[in-house]
Amino acid sequence: MNMQNERGTAAGGVNIWSALTKLAALMLVAACSLAPARAELPLEQLSTTALPVPNSHRLYLSDPSLGHIVDGRIHVIDGEKMRYLGLIGAGFAAATALSNDGQTLFLATTYHSRLQRGIRTDVVEAYNTADLRLKYEIEVPPRRAQGLNIKALLRQTRDGRFLLVQNATPAATVTVVDLQSHKVSAEIPNSGCWGVIPWPQAQPKFSSVCGDGTLATFELDASGGLASRSNSVRFFDSSDDPIFMHYQMVNQELVFVSYGGSVYTVDLSGATPTFPSAWSLLDAQTRKQGWRPGGMALFAVDPRSGRMVVGMHPKATEGSHKNPAQELWAFDLQQHKRLARVPGHAAVSMAMTSGEKPELIVLNGMDNSLVAFDLLSARGLSKPSRKSAPFGEMPVYIETQSP
Repeated sequence: MNMQNERGTAAGGVNIWSALTKLAALMLVAACSLAPARAELPLEQLSTTALPVPNSHRLYLSDPSLGHIVDGRIHVIDGEKMRYLGLIGAGFAAATALSNDGQTLFLATTYHSRLQRGIRTDVVEAYNTADLRLKYEIEVPPRRAQGLNIKALLRQTRDGRFLLVQNATPAATVTVVDLQSHKVSAEIPNSGCWGVIPWPQAQPKFSSVCGDGTLATFELDASGGLASRSNSVRFFDSSDDPIFMHYQMVNQELVFVSYGGSVYTVDLSGATPTFPSAWSLLDAQTRKQGWRPGGMALFAVDPRSGRMVVGMHPKATEGSHKNPAQELWAFDLQQHKRLARVPGHAAVSMAMTSGEKPELIVLNGMDNSLVAFDLLSARGLSKPSRKSAPFGEMPVYIETQSP
């Protein structure tokens, strides 16, 4: 009786496994002969590409990266093409300031020797905006204010000589950094006040907003030390209607917006500040509906047209002053008149670009995208001209060349 044995040999002496092996080999040869020839790929050569020349639409997007806050970032964006250009490491909760000439981005930041602990070192870093390379750093006292970035934490004086750093220990002081000698010139107490707001005149002078509703003004001497301090009259009620620390400089007027929707202006054209009458963003109906301003850098002004855009939200409550905008409201600063109400695009911060084609750039706090509006076109704020892809993890503030 002919039967298949354990090795797979059938009657007649044919080995099944041997036959299958030969068949598989023939099929592999056939497949290889049909496959196209593959050339060896050349080795990739690393290279660098020059950045576009910085212009008025270059954006620097502060991202404290709260999930790993010791490793914050500044995202560098081409605002015209909404294209990512580069990244600057920003350390722990950095404050940023673009130099008056736009050629340097200053960061005031903190590093710890063991990332989240250890020896604390505070520095001012200066980056070349042409290629994002570090130009120099200056160590400053380890007292700078650490928080979400706002304009009033770090500014350059109008003459370009000094950089002003707001400190908090929690006592409030200002570190004055000499940008010529790359050394700290002085530490000036601004107790009971907050923020560094350079005056528009050439002399080194800045103001801080005080908790009693006044404006403190500090004049520096030639070496950066304190020459004089003065306090203004009370121009807002810090208990009933506090103002946001975000500000805009329109020619020689300083503009603030309050939690309650009032607009306060400060005339800095003289030796001491003066205060034109405040006015409200709200009419009877919108006040009844609970509309209030909200966001981080919650308003922007185009000084050429005198148009101001503010992020607004309805049904405001205590603590809703950081809410994203449900609507954007446009106003004529001179006539105190509302010109438009449009969808808010969840704006938490915004900035106005300069140059021949001014645009409003809005940071959407829901999806981290940037939304641009061409203010010279017929559609204005009614329809965005373009929108970017999302940038970063938790961006909060847009730095751009001042109009």
